Amino acid sequence: MTDQPGLVNGKNKILLFRLLENQNEEAAKLVFQTEHTFSYERELERIVTKDGTIISVGDLESSVDINALQAKDDPVAEMLRQSVIRGKKLELWELNVDEDAANEEGKYPAIYAQGYLESWEDIAGSEDNPEITGTFNVELEPQFD
Repeated sequence: MTDQPGLVNGKNKILLFRLLENQNEEAAKLVFQTEHTFSYERELERIVTKDGTIISVGDLESSVDINALQAKDDPVAEMLRQSVIRGKKLELWELNVDEDAANEEGKYPAIYAQGYLESWEDIAGSEDNPEITGTFNVELEPQFD
């Protein structure tokens, strides 16, 4: 009987951030993350010929949609907001910190990307907890470790 893979718990997949210009500093976690979505897309152009359809494959486009509850005095949230305002390049890691996911060296699986936050929103509804949302656009291709 073969081993079946276990389920990944979404709460164990976290995002870490750092300004690219601050590579001598540690990456930091945005607090109160509620969800994020790592998306990969390629535009496919379908060209109909008399012999059948040919597909032309476009470049990879990746992005990460970020949602979190607003925290008081979170320096990472402020850094992310300022990165949009000032057009600063960021580094992002999606880290799976599930204790069963670590390898023999104690390292967790990660996706690494560089890019820019396209948007950042501070949402303050009257009946809900204030939230922050953003969209990170990946430059080039994400790296998997």
